[in-house]
Amino acid sequence: MSDTSLPIDAEYDVVVIGSGASGKSAALAAAQGGLTVAILEKLPETGGTSVYAEGTAAFESSEQKARGVPDAPGAHFPTKEEGFRRYTDYSHHRANPDVVRVQVENTAETIDLYTSLGITYTDVSIYAYDQPYELYTFHRPEGLGARCQEVLLTAVEDAGVEIFTSTPAKRLVIEDGAITGVVAEDSDGKTLRIAAKAVVLASGGFGNNADLVAKYSWFPRTAHAMYQCVPTANTGDGLAMALQAGADTEALGTVMIAACAREKMLTSHSSGAGSQPVLWVNKTARRFASEEVAMSFADSGNTMAKQPDATVYAIIDQATVTHLMVEGSDIGLGDFIPFHAKLDHLQAELDEDVAIGRAWKADTIDDLAREVGLDPEVLTATVEEYNTACDKGEDPLFFKPARFLRPVSTAPFYAINMAASVLVSCGGIRVNGNLQVVDRDYTPIPGLYAVGMEASGLFGDTYNLDVPGTANGFSHASGRVAGRHVVATLKG
Repeated sequence: MSDTSLPIDAEYDVVVIGSGASGKSAALAAAQGGLTVAILEKLPETGGTSVYAEGTAAFESSEQKARGVPDAPGAHFPTKEEGFRRYTDYSHHRANPDVVRVQVENTAETIDLYTSLGITYTDVSIYAYDQPYELYTFHRPEGLGARCQEVLLTAVEDAGVEIFTSTPAKRLVIEDGAITGVVAEDSDGKTLRIAAKAVVLASGGFGNNADLVAKYSWFPRTAHAMYQCVPTANTGDGLAMALQAGADTEALGTVMIAACAREKMLTSHSSGAGSQPVLWVNKTARRFASEEVAMSFADSGNTMAKQPDATVYAIIDQATVTHLMVEGSDIGLGDFIPFHAKLDHLQAELDEDVAIGRAWKADTIDDLAREVGLDPEVLTATVEEYNTACDKGEDPLFFKPARFLRPVSTAPFYAINMAASVLVSCGGIRVNGNLQVVDRDYTPIPGLYAVGMEASGLFGDTYNLDVPGTANGFSHASGRVAGRHVVATLKG
């Protein structure tokens, strides 16, 4: 039996697939425009990756205007023009200008929306306080992304949107080239046909599907060796449906990668220690980059993704452990590892990790290498060369700044098993400035939209941490723009 011959179980003007920030934003805009809306969520709860978000990027927002200037000497809040140019230049002009315009023109409204829903913004700053190139776009809300998703969910429900959890969408219903609905499966495994005049794909991309990451990303050889530090279910459902409808694949492949200790969350202090600009070696026991790249998690993720098996070992000594616990981190990782935060759980975490074989400890570098499975002679030479650079305050190999040259000389010594981790894909389905999914001729597919990390057009090959809060900002802005375009289209 074909999908078009299945009986219709329900009918809405709009069906949104996914309940994260982009999906709920699209649903809210459509419902406020007078349309009937349903959200299909395959998990038992709503929220998606957005619950892990920290801040939201915005340009010329009410919060920025109220503050006048950032709380930092010589800093300023960027204009929309600066934002447009930064996205375009950072992407090496691979970004879609129509999509970039969606971001810079519509993110300020997100801040006003959340303020009206009771959210208070504690500051507008940057993500990494030691990163000199970031624009001051990072709007940090009380309660972070989890709280924002709570209040947005209430707003969506109050607007009359019907939400069906544990109801995964399986495929689109297509008639004469236009989208006319969705085939889904309810919590009991029953097949449902839901009719709709428009479908919005908002399932968060394909970052948790190693096969798709390997197929579409620039690191196919290491994709299956990566560790997922964010427990989401973004497995490419929306992408599969878009391809079913004839969507273009030209812009696929951009992913947001971070450095993280294997089997650890981003808040882990042992992971935070390994993500500092300490001595990093790969499986050859040699250095491979200036570890100052740690100041940008997107760049450090890219750097680690290039290594054999996307695996890196952070080599630290007891003096560094004490330094990080007593004096605090040298660099920050947003609210996960705040700038100069004391990593007071570090020793306990390291002891636990060593005990279960997740990290290694030894009284000599030679023994540490044997514990890890590295070549002792090579690792010893690497550490000696690195310590010489630390003593001189000058790194002739990679020109690492002297302030980050901390020697590895006080026993015992530790090796933290680090890995590149895909947080989310952010180069997905090709769309136009209305967030309509387009085919290879850039012709919109009638009735089909993609928003948030499902959509492409804002990046080149790397997530732009120079504009902190970009992913979360785009999720909200793109969702609203798509929802309003559906309203305008269906209401003429």
